[in-house]
Amino acid sequence: MNLPETMLEIDFIGKLTKKGAKGFLHDINGKEATQRDIVALWLKFCRTRILHDFEYWAKSVAIISDKGKGRDIPFTLNRPQRYYLKALESLRLKNSPIDIILCKARQWGGSTLTQLYMLWIQLVHKRNWNSVICGDIEKQSSIVSGMLSKVINNYPLWATNGKKITTTPYQGAQKTRVISLSNSRYSLGSSQKPDSLRSEDISMAHLTEVGLWKATAGKKPEDLVQSIFGSIASGPYTMKILESTAKGVGNFFHRTWIDAVEGRNNFTPVFIPWYSIDLYSKHIEKADYANFIDTMDDYEKELFKLGATLEAIAWYRDKRRELPDEWRLFSEFPSTANEAFQSSGRRVFRVSYVNNMRSGCIPPPFKGDIIAEYDSDDKKKREGNRRFVAAAPGENCNENSLWVWLMPDCEQHLRDRYIVSVDVGGVSDKADYSCIVVADRLAMLDGGVPEIAACWHGHIEHDKLAWKALEIARAYDNALLIIESNTLETEGTEGDNFEYILNEIAGHYSNLYCRTSQQEIRQGRPRRWGFHTNSSTKPMVINFLIKALRDELYIERCIETTYELDLYEIKENGKEMGAIEGNHDDRVMATAILVWVCYNHPLPYKYSKDHRCREKRRIISEASF
Repeated sequence: MNLPETMLEIDFIGKLTKKGAKGFLHDINGKEATQRDIVALWLKFCRTRILHDFEYWAKSVAIISDKGKGRDIPFTLNRPQRYYLKALESLRLKNSPIDIILCKARQWGGSTLTQLYMLWIQLVHKRNWNSVICGDIEKQSSIVSGMLSKVINNYPLWATNGKKITTTPYQGAQKTRVISLSNSRYSLGSSQKPDSLRSEDISMAHLTEVGLWKATAGKKPEDLVQSIFGSIASGPYTMKILESTAKGVGNFFHRTWIDAVEGRNNFTPVFIPWYSIDLYSKHIEKADYANFIDTMDDYEKELFKLGATLEAIAWYRDKRRELPDEWRLFSEFPSTANEAFQSSGRRVFRVSYVNNMRSGCIPPPFKGDIIAEYDSDDKKKREGNRRFVAAAPGENCNENSLWVWLMPDCEQHLRDRYIVSVDVGGVSDKADYSCIVVADRLAMLDGGVPEIAACWHGHIEHDKLAWKALEIARAYDNALLIIESNTLETEGTEGDNFEYILNEIAGHYSNLYCRTSQQEIRQGRPRRWGFHTNSSTKPMVINFLIKALRDELYIERCIETTYELDLYEIKENGKEMGAIEGNHDDRVMATAILVWVCYNHPLPYKYSKDHRCREKRRIISEASF
């Protein structure tokens, strides 16, 4: 037999492997073994093996429904399930928390394996070891409940030394049941109705199809995940499983996956490609192998290198004809994790461009905010009144906070070394976000490219946003400040008079972008502050950003911006561009305007400090570019 190596650590197993059953029993009893003795030893061996060998336990005691065939069968692991089991067992045997994020193709039983692995721990290894299973919709909970009940009701008596296992409702709650053998509970619920979940005193949680979870009033998917996982005191045999098919980018599941791959959280990433599923295969006659190989294209050859059999590639070739939209094929049948996280067939920025830009993204060394302090109401004061304040440990810095990769360097006295771009959103939680992005252009003086230095992102009142942007621009050596004003001027977002706010800001800051040319001002036209995005300027800056991504014309540092790039698409009418419904593009627009200005505004130049103090207002506009 092939047995887990950990069984050799047990004394009687070690002796049994050397002596055999009859020799082992003879040494113990001092006489020839009877058939009754051999059966008793065999049962003891089997009960020992189910402690160490999950696959044996599943085949021997777990009865499940054979999907679509109307019969009950032993749970026999398939190829992708064994691959996934390897990751589970690797963590268990190291006495590490079993924290896994599972990105998968369909129809191989990943959820089934997760739920029965948790049941194995509750029945075989632990007492008072409670679990939570949470799906997207409530129907999934009833399916899970039926599967667990089937296994428990058919559990053989030999595996429990004759004890019959039952389950009973916990404190009258049908969706939380107590297993009599180990006094462990399992609770079932859904992201849409999370109130039924018993998340107190739990040791294991399986959250399935997380990529489908929708934000509800006052609660995001990550809030529910945190409330459940926060109840688990991590240690040996504790489990946190996040599992889903990929559903686009930028959502909670995708962000957690990227962090796991890059080692920024404690989850072990496990990906199951379509070609590991034996169902996806097409027979090829031996005589046809050579001809099939000769007709393989470069992508099919790459699949073979990844581990796909020729039969699997033959099946995939037919599926490619059936689903000609590449993005849809990748989404349904991903070969790699990068393919899995596709979002749309109308994307503006190519996947390869975005992935290349993403390789330069790093966590910001500083997260917090910039605080401006005034001795009076005089906001003209420039020096010594602003400071960067780091966030407190554990503070949520995903919204309404400043991320900084490069702190300001004001010692070189370079005019317009820094550019600050602002995309204006709304105030309410459902409104678009506002975004402030800073670029450092120092490297452009030596033929290099600008680099993202800082980014502020969140919901804030418009007057506070304008002053926040002004203080960031002042901190970055009185940077050129460009505020996108189209949203508020054309749509009246949330009722603010933003033009008045910009006029007020202009009275306190001399390096503010104005789209009225100097000639128009001399002719008596009023100054119009801010960058106006319209049917002419929006394609201009977006097309330039496409070129910048393709030719690596700037260095992106913010991973969240790359997620928005993945979600930016051409709308169905073929004319408009924007984020996929339910998502945001504030970082994309702020960055597009920023990069365009970086290359269309004169390069930084030296100034004297005294000259800067005497300098009069300059009009910076499209005409000056």
